[in-house]
Amino acid sequence: MLLNPSVALLISIGLILILVRTRLHVGFAVLGGCIVLILFTIPFKSVPSLLLDSLLDKQTLTLLVVVPCTMIFGKLMEEKGLLIRLARALEGIGPRIAIHLIPTLIGLVPMPAGALVAATAVKDVANKLNLRPEQVTFINYWFRHIWEFWLPSYVTVIVTSTVLGIPISSLVKILAPVSAMAIILGLLVSYRMVKSGPAQSSPTRQPFKIIVYDFFQAAWPILLLLVLIFLKIDALIAFPLTVIALILQQRVKWGEMRKPLKYGLNPLILLLLVFIMLFKTTVESSGVAGKLVADMQLIGLPPVFILAGLPFLMGLALGYAPAMVGIAFPLLLSFIVEGGQVHAGSLIVAFTSGVVGQLLSPAHLCLILSTEYFKASLAKVYRYLLPLGLALEMLAVAAYYIQL
Repeated sequence: MLLNPSVALLISIGLILILVRTRLHVGFAVLGGCIVLILFTIPFKSVPSLLLDSLLDKQTLTLLVVVPCTMIFGKLMEEKGLLIRLARALEGIGPRIAIHLIPTLIGLVPMPAGALVAATAVKDVANKLNLRPEQVTFINYWFRHIWEFWLPSYVTVIVTSTVLGIPISSLVKILAPVSAMAIILGLLVSYRMVKSGPAQSSPTRQPFKIIVYDFFQAAWPILLLLVLIFLKIDALIAFPLTVIALILQQRVKWGEMRKPLKYGLNPLILLLLVFIMLFKTTVESSGVAGKLVADMQLIGLPPVFILAGLPFLMGLALGYAPAMVGIAFPLLLSFIVEGGQVHAGSLIVAFTSGVVGQLLSPAHLCLILSTEYFKASLAKVYRYLLPLGLALEMLAVAAYYIQL
């Protein structure tokens, strides 16, 4: 029985959210919603070809190569101690700067619960500044995630590039200003926190040359990846090449590759990527996106409201930005890409809204674990996060109208 596409889509998304709240893995929740959407919008005889097209699509195959490379890359940097070395080098420049730079630079390497890794590194620095638990939780959490708005090593950015069919090099150029806005807003809030703290320097203060040397020694794989992306090297080449360079430079033995490979080739993550692309293919084949947009416009919803609202709600509900992109962005494709041209303002609003929703989500693992680590009040942490999230949303909407 085929339903009105908009109704079928709302049922599908509702089921996904319900399944996620029952703590079913988000990948299987997306699959459940996708099955509902297929049953209600696609003729049965077309289903086998739909499944085959989705699985063999170049975009799907790209995701299945690039995302595992990214995860292996991050795990290798963690296992080889490059992140700890980075944190220790930064402790030598003084506590007020270090408490910002440590989570910021550790955030260059995406990893689950990465804010907890940064939290262990900034704890001693926070004690020197006499920060309240909620203050250090906010600084650590916010600055750990500022790169997710554009850095090409993040799965969210990779999935966005794939779903929208936009080269990663073009995508990061459009989204980079969002990270700049997030940094400025974060500093406006955190400056008042650290200003009242003691000004003593670290007893292990290091000469600037040594700090810079240690930084490049630890961060060179990330810098290499950025250079390759900005040179417009295809992601299928850039990401594996970076992993190979890291393995060779660190002289990684086969035994040391077991954990990174197990982490990067996690079947649940690979299935999530396949199901996200299946959802995208179903949305495109059924014409549901165009119907939903037409219905929203019929009731008078302005495009910016749709662009901001849908990703934000998905990010808030799921607490996982890649899944947010996989569900929301296929529906917004006609707003963001028109005639092969990217509407930068629409992309900024949609992407920013989704990531902000994830940052504010009580289901976000980083937020929960770092709050518990510092024994902070989650409600008080939200007092810092909510105004910044709102301010970032307002700036993104302003960018949308400027780009019109």
